[in-house]
Amino acid sequence: MMRDGKLKRSCYVPSSSAEVIGNNLDLVTEILLRVPVKPLLKFKCVSKQWISLISDPKFCASHTHHQPPTAPSALFLLNYLASSPQLIVPLKNEPMPITMPFLDHLNIPGFCIDQSCNGLLLCSSTCLDSTDLGYWFFICNPTTNHFKRISHPVHKFDKFPHPPLLCLAFDPLKSFNYKVVCFYQVVSGEYQIDVYSSETGSWGLNQIPFVNPPPLKIHEWVFCNDAIHWCSLEENSQYFDVSSESVNILPMPPRGKLDITYFGGSRGHLHMGVGISRLVLEFDIWELKEDYSGWFIKYHLDLHSMRRVSANRCPLSVLSLIRAEKEDESTIVFAVDGRAMSYNLYDRRSKMLCDLLQETNPYSGYLKFHAYEYFETLFHV
Repeated sequence: MMRDGKLKRSCYVPSSSAEVIGNNLDLVTEILLRVPVKPLLKFKCVSKQWISLISDPKFCASHTHHQPPTAPSALFLLNYLASSPQLIVPLKNEPMPITMPFLDHLNIPGFCIDQSCNGLLLCSSTCLDSTDLGYWFFICNPTTNHFKRISHPVHKFDKFPHPPLLCLAFDPLKSFNYKVVCFYQVVSGEYQIDVYSSETGSWGLNQIPFVNPPPLKIHEWVFCNDAIHWCSLEENSQYFDVSSESVNILPMPPRGKLDITYFGGSRGHLHMGVGISRLVLEFDIWELKEDYSGWFIKYHLDLHSMRRVSANRCPLSVLSLIRAEKEDESTIVFAVDGRAMSYNLYDRRSKMLCDLLQETNPYSGYLKFHAYEYFETLFHV
């Protein structure tokens, strides 16, 4: 009997412990804050209490603080001939759908991704309501399928015929508030800047002048280090510091007559790919110095071994350069010969991520993609 009694007591202890933990909301919260995003979303099915906790904006902010989105899980690919993502390129060894019905539940006409930024997406759509000037803007979290519509700057777009350029500025390592920067053209080459803050839910009162010189590519920009950077064909370009709301000079790498094959940012590092052409799979990756005084060559890439022997000479399209916490795990993802490939920048090993042939241009055998990094986050918009 004593033996049976011991067995009974040992059986009841785990149940009793689980009950004690389950009834202690503070302890449950501390445990769930350390659970990765994907399984955490599944835990919503446990109970009404858990779904209420996991959906709470304060919990989402705390979870983002404990597990900031630093490494993308996938890339959303959008080709230049379409308005919505066709493919997902998985970057981790996890099962993901190859194609995606992206936010279909929104049922919004002309829905399009304009930018990805540390787990959030800036999106736009056409609309038939004349009072909204023909388009809407949204901030979306594709992980949670939550979205928020952003208002237009008051009495701005109706005065100027050119569509505005909007940029999302969000870095959860620095702040849980995001900003949307709006550039609208006043006259040819001259813009004004308005800034929307999620903290106030409104557009600021400052109207910041901005001159776009002809060599500066206004629609080719990168958000990095709390600033919006543009590339240029000249010696210098410009960047907009979101915190100070100021426009500053950005020096360009000494590229000569070489092509710019890539422009992007990762983990606070701004990168630019420079090579002879997209047909030559050998180029340098330059990195901007921390003090913005100039650039240095961070990587030299020779990707000729990646090309299929029987393939046509199609241009290479760099999709994303992903800096890892450990330098020997940093990779570059590119599309070439109908495939998405990953190339380790340290040991130079490569692997195929997925087939892109179904999205190849039938006329040229090549189609350039927009790539949008997908970070898993619970951040509440």
